[in-house]
Amino acid sequence: MFLKMFAFVMVLTFGLPVQPVIVESPVYAEIQQNTKIYRDRNLRSPIGEVSTGDSVEILGDFSFKVYKIATSQGQTGWISVKFLNIPSDAPTDRSMLGAAQLEDFVDTKEYKSTTTHLILTDINRQKVYIFNGSQGNWKLEKIFDCSTGTNLSPTTRGIFKLADRGEWFYSHRLASGAKYWIRFNGHYLFHSTPMDKNKRSIISEDIVGEKRSNGCVRLLLDDIKWIYDNILDGTTVVIL
Repeated sequence: MFLKMFAFVMVLTFGLPVQPVIVESPVYAEIQQNTKIYRDRNLRSPIGEVSTGDSVEILGDFSFKVYKIATSQGQTGWISVKFLNIPSDAPTDRSMLGAAQLEDFVDTKEYKSTTTHLILTDINRQKVYIFNGSQGNWKLEKIFDCSTGTNLSPTTRGIFKLADRGEWFYSHRLASGAKYWIRFNGHYLFHSTPMDKNKRSIISEDIVGEKRSNGCVRLLLDDIKWIYDNILDGTTVVIL
């Protein structure tokens, strides 16, 4: 918000054009009632407390019932959903970034990878950017639309590595499956749009480009298959 307001003021004052920027997309929720923070999602072993009105960052969830949070003091732990006021999803930023902007961004951040590829997921724009090269010399290779987690079940943010993969999975808990899954952090995956037990799509693919998932990063079938076929395990993944 600060960056957008600053750019707006610059235009009013100096007439300078606004350049789209890459911003991080944390999800913040307000504490509705004093409660303890717990060490694990079973809500055992309290490790701290939060107070009514506190703002906390949502780091993850389990079945929309318990949430991993981070306080402003940097403490992390789990609390019940009943203590959280989670905001609605912000609309997708439709501004486009040029290859030079994106390459300058990842080079300036000095991102490195143990492979010749780097993956950057822009939650704000619902885009997955694929770079080829090496630290300080990344070149944009592909841009894919994606669907990340909603505020009620956000995609984990940070720097990770592709770990393992498979051609198909089905979750009875979520009553859906997907093709070409690639793990980047625990149960968080890149994969196709949701499918039923018979491997048929169960959503309209034209909604890719909006926050719709339960935390994984969904892509169109051809796009995730390209990543599956061309990007090696060990590749660095940046989720913003």
